[in-house]
Amino acid sequence: MDSDLNDNIDEQAVAWFIRLRADNVNTEDRTSFEHWLNLAAEHRDAFNEVCAMWGDTDLLKSLSISAKVHGIAPKHSKKRYINTRMPLALAACLVLAVSLSGQMRILFKADYSSAIGERKTVLLEDGSTAMLNTDSAIAVNMKDGKRSVELFKGEVFFDVKPDPSRPFLVHADHSTTRVLGTRFFVNHRKERDEIKVLSGRVEVSDNQIWKDPVVLGEDEMVAVYDTKIGQPKKLDSKLATSWINGFLAYENETLESVIDAINRYHPGMVFFRDDSLRQLKVNGRLSIRDSHDMLKVLQSTMDIKMTYVTDWVVIVG
Repeated sequence: MDSDLNDNIDEQAVAWFIRLRADNVNTEDRTSFEHWLNLAAEHRDAFNEVCAMWGDTDLLKSLSISAKVHGIAPKHSKKRYINTRMPLALAACLVLAVSLSGQMRILFKADYSSAIGERKTVLLEDGSTAMLNTDSAIAVNMKDGKRSVELFKGEVFFDVKPDPSRPFLVHADHSTTRVLGTRFFVNHRKERDEIKVLSGRVEVSDNQIWKDPVVLGEDEMVAVYDTKIGQPKKLDSKLATSWINGFLAYENETLESVIDAINRYHPGMVFFRDDSLRQLKVNGRLSIRDSHDMLKVLQSTMDIKMTYVTDWVVIVG
């Protein structure tokens, strides 16, 4: 019973830790935090422990009123049971904090961007369209006879208006894609770029000198890495392209793949506690309008346990 109680307090402490680091913390949040902190000494100990594990003395200093009233400060204390969910939640804090540090630099350079969970369609000057998937950002250059787009993050679906005299170029971290007029995706991922073609023909290079570019046709894709370009292959999954129609479609996909896709629309992180669930096969489709609904539908239809540590941290299994 005591263990269950400590689990719940630890989860609450992690939830407050994450919430208080957010940019949109308001007076009501701080008042609620003060109330929760004042309910029990165990609350203060749990919050101290989270901050000590994270080493976040700045957060405690910023909560000056609480610090004075309750004497909160990171300190070495007798070690007590810590729920295994706490390290996972703290890992999510780390991921979120690191990712936020580079977001502003990207947004300053971008002409268009989309928020997490948002899709945005942009009509370009040449009549082409660019549909930004969740959490994406691009810069556009249509001057001096050029047609080029730089993809800083995320994924974009391009429907390019044909113009034989002006090739359309998309530059990403690992690749440059050249087209004359076609419909295709460029997905900027951490370790690679993925180019997927719905119709027409594109040329893909792993550098900008166009040495031995790979040519892709309809329903083909290729991955481009730092040091090499992969072999073209057929698109064998609807999950990769169905988002332009407002849903994620999956047929005999692994649960891990579906969760990875949902993670892109979810303002937080989803973790697996039970690794055996990763390869579970699933079929169906989910609307991308609300990431929380996607998880709940998946949970109910597959009878999978999901623990919501906070709105930002979900544990599967």
